[in-house]
Parts: sequence; structure tokens; C-alpha cells
Amino acid sequence: MALSPQWLDQLRTRVTLSSVIMRTTKLQRAGREWKACCPFHDEKTPSFTVNDQKGFYHCFGCGAHGDVIRWMTDQRGLTFMDAVKELAVTAGMEMPAPDPREAQKAKRRAGLHDAMGAAQEFFVRELAGPRGNPARDYLDKRGFSPATMREFGFGYAPDERQALATALGTLPPQLLVEGGLRIAIDGKDPYDRFRDRLMLPIHDVRGRVIAFGGRILTAKDGAPKYLNSPETPLFDKGRTLYNIHRASPAARKSDRIVVVEGYMDVIALANAGIAEGVAPLGTALTENHIAELWRHVPCPILCFDGDAAGQRAVRRAIERALPLLKPGHSLKIAWLPAGLDPDDLIKKKGVAAFEQVLGSAQSLLEALWTLEMQAAPLDTPEAKAGLKARLMTHIEAIEEPDVRSLYRRDLLDKFSAFAFPRREKAPFQPRKQWRRDEPEPLSPELAKRLANLSQGGQRQRLLADVVGQLARFPELVESHREALAELGEIDPATFSLFDPVLERAETLEADGKKAIFHERWGSRSAEQSVSGLPREAHDAATAREDLAEAIELLVEGPALEKALAAATERFEHDPEGAFAEQQRLLKRKLAFDARLGQMATRRIARATPIRDSKAAAVPDENGEHIGKETDFQ
Repeated sequence: MALSPQWLDQLRTRVTLSSVIMRTTKLQRAGREWKACCPFHDEKTPSFTVNDQKGFYHCFGCGAHGDVIRWMTDQRGLTFMDAVKELAVTAGMEMPAPDPREAQKAKRRAGLHDAMGAAQEFFVRELAGPRGNPARDYLDKRGFSPATMREFGFGYAPDERQALATALGTLPPQLLVEGGLRIAIDGKDPYDRFRDRLMLPIHDVRGRVIAFGGRILTAKDGAPKYLNSPETPLFDKGRTLYNIHRASPAARKSDRIVVVEGYMDVIALANAGIAEGVAPLGTALTENHIAELWRHVPCPILCFDGDAAGQRAVRRAIERALPLLKPGHSLKIAWLPAGLDPDDLIKKKGVAAFEQVLGSAQSLLEALWTLEMQAAPLDTPEAKAGLKARLMTHIEAIEEPDVRSLYRRDLLDKFSAFAFPRREKAPFQPRKQWRRDEPEPLSPELAKRLANLSQGGQRQRLLADVVGQLARFPELVESHREALAELGEIDPATFSLFDPVLERAETLEADGKKAIFHERWGSRSAEQSVSGLPREAHDAATAREDLAEAIELLVEGPALEKALAAATERFEHDPEGAFAEQQRLLKRKLAFDARLGQMATRRIARATPIRDSKAAAVPDENGEHIGKETDFQ
């Protein structure tokens, strides 16, 4: 089914955003807009606004932003297509004609949903009946409250081969086999898959039963302790996370999702008041699982046992996540004490102890470093070289260039600190004192170009300040060469302004002394004519940070524009993916614009990184040193 951008725009205009949001959130009129306390985070003063004319909502507290489709996917937890279908019904629009084969599949899935719902009702009845006594005894021993048992839909599958078929005799027998409820073997009668097991329904993100998990109550030779439904047209274990339909709304309030190893761990967390727990189902965490988690929170927490098996699970998850990492999206790793699962820890030390484990979760980078440091002895040069090789392999797996560069820098810094520990050195002696007349003058041509830029918008003024600073102090170029090279690839037109700056930097003498003078750089008066370049440096450390952030902003701006254009081009053949990418990038763009505005008010030239903020010792006419604050123009 192809959804054109034009059809989606028509859908957005036919649905009033505030009327959709009012279904779940109380809005109050505020002029031409509506306001409310944000449904995405806890707050007492309303900072959430809805603008029907512009067709978007925005929270000034947490930054939540989007249109009516985004509301349905983020607040309601629907997939893109499910959100569009529901809005189309509201708008009275017909969905584009589906492929006949897809229509047949949809009809078959509807029948399977009916079968799974009927099976769930049967299991719940059996748990409450006489045959459910063993299962009820087990639940009592686990300490699950009646409310928890009702919420998670516990049931019981009797120890009979034909119990389900008898109870659901009105349904087509083949439907029960296709849904994974019964097993058919050539030449033999089908029989129930789940027998003498405590049953748990597995739901999709919309809360529909799509599969089951069963825990055995009486141990039998060869019978697994836990048994899940096989993969069916409804159930894909590589994409399904247990409890995601309950964890999603809870995560919008707490801004976290906790991934544990099994569904009984999830229920133990819920029983202790932690509602945002999920678990994979009989498989390691997959790329699809990670993508689903990122739809709800930017940094889910993996909470696995601290034993060898838990470490292997974390390593697999990290290796799956590395190629997928993108700005603002990662994982955290929380280690449980060895030998304890969440339920054990909570029962022994209370829920506060588990919250402490979550609070001390490591970043993905820190967890990766920890795992590799523990992977093998590091007592020889060869072993340390092996550590570096493993780290580089992980780094190269990251596809997003900015994230890859930052991981390379941080991990190699850690490796250097470990493999080449710092030795005692003599106190640092500066090679020379910077004097107030040492900044390089600008050429009249460059000064004129910068003056014109200073009359433009925020980015142009920031660009003028950065070029001016690097031109006056070419010794600073080297520390920003990598970022400037990236700017050259993304925005060649802007980068051309830096050509004379880079050329000037190359004329610096090898010992770091003052650059060789060149007539092309002109006189001091030309420098002073550049609009907006302040005359003094207030704090060297702040100035260095401001210069680095300014260059980062110059690179990030065109990169964001390029990414948005690419997402728009993808819309025709991948509307769901393109929409999600557009919304993510627009959120980044809002944050970028805010940073750019803040930087424009500070003006990077205000804090020139040319000296420490302490008074410099300047010799007087008699050769004696006096303390003096050096002023740079």
C-alpha cells in the first residue's frame, strides 16, 4: 500500500489535532492555541501547547513535538500504518487500495486474532477452576498480587492433549495449528502444544494477544521449563518485546524502559511498582528489538545478571546496537549482582536496591570498555595490542560518522591512559608570553567579507566570528582541522572562507613562534574594522570551549539540512521510515536553533583562547616584571 505525501497532507488537514489530543489529554483554550500539562512528562505548570492552524503540538519542558500522526505513534504507541488507518476513519477518508494478496493476509490475521483471544479466555477459566490449583499455588509462592495476576492475564493449560480443541471446537482446526496453539504431525491427530503449564498471553503493541508463553509446573524429562509459541503470521519473536503495550505509556512518564531477561522478571518488576519493564522472548536482543525500544525512549536500560551468561547477553546486545547508534540514541547497561534476578534482589533488599542498580547503569561505551578489559589477561604488550584491535573492530562497526568519531576518541583515550600511563614530568614552562600586539592582522579583503557576513543572520555572524578568530590566531587551526575538513565535505561554499586561514596556519614556524608575516594580511587597522569582534578575552577556558562549540555548530547546520533533504526524498517509497526520520531530525533542528541562538548572544569572539585568565608577567622599561592583565584587540 503506497501512501503519497499528498495523501498524508490531506489526512492531516482533515483531522483537527486538538480534537484527537482531547481524547486522552485535557486541553484549555489559550488564545489561538490550546495548553495542558504535558502528557509526556510530569509537570505542575502547563508547558504543552497545541496549535491547530499550524498542525503541531510542542512541549517547552521536555521538547516533545510533532503532528497528529506523531501523536498517535508516540502517545498511543501505534505503528505508523495503524495510526494512519485510525486517523483515516476519523477523517472519513478511504485508504489507498491495498494489494489483493495483502487483503487476504489481513483477513487471515483477523481470524488468528480471534483464535488467540478465545484461547486466552479458556486458559483464564481453567486457572480459576479445579484443575488450576497447582498454578494458583505457584503464583501464591511467587508473591504476585491479585491485581498483578489479573493485569497480566495468567491462565492454566490442562494436562490433556485435546483440551483446547474441545473448548474451541467452533473454530476451524487449521486455525489453531496456524496460530501455534496445536501441533500437527503427518499421519497423527493434532494435539495441544501447551499442557500442564502456567500460561501467559503475549501481546502486540496494540494490546492484542498474538502468542503465549508457558511455564511448566511438574518437571518432565525432556520438557523445557519455559515454552513459547512458535513463529506465526502474528508472532515474530525477533520483533516482539513482552509487555511493550504496558511499558510504553509508563515509559512516557518515567522516560525509561528496563529490558530484563524473561517475562517472569517483567512481572516481578510490575508487582514491585516498576511498570516499564520489557523482555525478549526466547531470543537475544535483535536489531528490530532495539529499533522498537528507541521508538519509546532514546536510551533504554538493559538489566541482565552479572554472571558469565549475563555478560554474554550484554556483549551480543552491544554488538547488535553498535551499527545502529545515532545521535541521541544509545543503550545503558545495569549489572545485577551475580546469582540474583530482579525478583530475588527486590525480595532480599527491596525495590530501592533495584532502583540503585538502575541508577548506576553504565553507558554503552563504558560497558564495552569494561567487557573488553575483562575479556582476557592484559599483562603483556601483545595482549594490550589485542585489546586495542578489539576496540577498533567495535568502533568500525558504528555506521554513523559523528558517533563513530566520538567513540574512537573516547575509547582510544581510555586505551592510552591504560597502556601508556602518564609519567612524572617537570612543571610546564610556557615557551613565551603572549603580548597584546601579537594577534595576526587581517587582510582588507577578508576583513570586508567578514564585515558583510556580520550583517547577516545568526549563522553568518557566527561564521564571521570564527573565521576572524582563526585568522588572528592561526596557531588554533590545528586543533580544529578535522572539524573544518568535515565542513569542507558538507558545505564547500562556506568552507572556502577558511582557505586564507588554513594557508596562514601553514606558515607558522615549526617551533610554534609567531607566524611569518605576509603582506597579503595587511595592516592592523583592517582587523579593527571587522564588525562584531570584541577587543578582550575574559576567560581562556570558556573561550576555547566556545570556539569548539561554534565550529561544531557550523558543521552541524548543513549536515542537518542535508539529512532532512534525504529523508524527504525517501518519503515516496518508505513513508513510515521517512516520517520517523523527519520527526527525529526536526527535533534535532529545534535544539540546534536554540543552541545557535544562545551562541549568537555570547559571540565566540568575546572569549579569545590566547592566554590563561591570570595576569601575565610583562617586563617594564627596566627589565623588571610586573603583574598586568594583558588586553588583546
